[in-house]
Parts: sequence; C-alpha cells; structure tokens
Amino acid sequence: MAFDRLRPQPPRTPENTRVPEAALAYAKTALARSNAAVRDLSPAMDIAFGDEPDQALDIYSIANAKRAPVLVFFHGGAWAHGYKEWNGFMAPALVDAPAVFVSTAYRLVPEHKWPAPLDDAFAALRWVHENIGAYGGDPMQIHVAGWSAGGTLAALLALRRDLYPRFGLPAGVVKSCMVTSTSFEIRATDMAPGNRGITYRDFLYTADGDALDASPIHHVQGNTVPFFIAHGEQDFAHVVATGARMVAALEAAGAPVIHRVYPGLDHYAMNLAQGDRDNDWVTTARAWLRPA
Repeated sequence: MAFDRLRPQPPRTPENTRVPEAALAYAKTALARSNAAVRDLSPAMDIAFGDEPDQALDIYSIANAKRAPVLVFFHGGAWAHGYKEWNGFMAPALVDAPAVFVSTAYRLVPEHKWPAPLDDAFAALRWVHENIGAYGGDPMQIHVAGWSAGGTLAALLALRRDLYPRFGLPAGVVKSCMVTSTSFEIRATDMAPGNRGITYRDFLYTADGDALDASPIHHVQGNTVPFFIAHGEQDFAHVVATGARMVAALEAAGAPVIHRVYPGLDHYAMNLAQGDRDNDWVTTARAWLRPA
C-alpha cells in the first residue's frame, strides 16, 4: 500500500511499548528509507496471500532475476504494531547478491491473537514456494528471516516441521534462518510490552498451550536448518537472555548456528543496520544467500 496510506495501528505509548520514543523514531526512519528503496527498485507490492488486509507481501528484485535465492523477511513490532513497509530499506543491499527479497505482513493483536501470526507466516511461505518463480526466485532456495517478533515467526517456520503437511510445504523448504533481536521463549506469565500490567496470556495467547507453541526454543530437537542469530550489545534483556539459551539449545541438538553480538547497537539500531551494505549482518546474509 502507499506509504502515506498505511492502515492505522494503536499509538506507541508507555502503556504498550518498552521505549516508545525509540520505537517511533525507528518507524519514521525505516519508512523513509524504505520509501526510497521503493522508488529505486519498483517492487511488486501488496500481493495477497489471504483475504485479510494484513495477509499481503511485497517482492523486491533486480531486473531479469532468474532462479535467485529468496529471503522472506518478517517485520517486528511486539505483535501489535509494524508494517511490511518497514522492511524495504533492507532490499537494496541484498537483491544484487542476487536474491529476491520478500517482505511480508501478518495479522496483529488485539484483533487477532495466536496462532493467527504463525498461520500467516506459514501461508506466506506457502505462497512464496508456489509463486516466487514468476518473480525470478528459486522455490527450492528459500531462506527465512525476521527482526524482533518477526524473528520469532521466522524461527518457527524453520523449526515447526510438524506443521508443513497442514500448509502443503515440502520437507527442506527452508534452507536457513536468520533472526535478529528475537525472543525465543515467550511464557504465558511474561509481562507484555509496556506498563499496562498484563501478561502474554492476556495479550497474545488464547489457550494454555500457546506459550509452548509460540516459543522456538521448545522445537529445536532434530533441527538441521542453519541459524544465524544476532542482536545488539544494548538490546532488550529478554532478547539477550533467550538468544544465549537458544544458541545453546541448537548446539546441543547438533544444529549449525552462528551467534553475533554487535557492539553499540540497541534493539532498533540493530535492525536499521541491516540496510547497510558494509554491515557484517548483510555480508553474512549475502554469503548465505549464494545459490547452492
């Protein structure tokens, strides 16, 4: 959708956001940079993978791309905020790898609670697998990624192989998972972002088993998908803590994993740095996106 006609979302306030000023500044910067990327790359935008407005994705690629690896990226926003339009600024540093960059939206709380975001992530992955060839992408070289809450969804796409048959996805459809500033365990008793005083049980979940369903750290057994886990040195405490535990869990399961902590970066600066061609995250991602 046009950058000046984004669907309204609740305002970022101390009630619903850990650091609202930083979140607002991030959103403004990300949208401005992404708008510039749209002018430069002319992506295919607002492609529906479902009937709801937030079940849509944007596709960035270079002209005449053919069977290029695909990176499917999910935005953050603490489950209640965020737009796929936030991610476009990342595309210029990646598409000439070459790669096809797909930025996808998903349904948000409070209108839609778990498992709606996960269902949408899988539906988007299914759409990409079935259709990306028409946009120069290779359906057999799909990588998933995300920042913050979007990283949680990307990790679950790589790990929840038990859900593949339900969405008509073949084994091995995800070649790697690159997640940034992500929480890997979201307990029902954890406090929701902000000072509103509610837990994730009331904020995101609808059933007692949702916390297990939504926490990637509980689904690492048997995983063979390589993981690239990154966060800023000054990131949120739950990101740092669950990230270290996730790395240990993946290593114990025998899965390939790279863990990077970037000096001087907080939660929001970490994501913005992913649009910098010289950033280590970008150079690593480009290497992982090389055709097999």
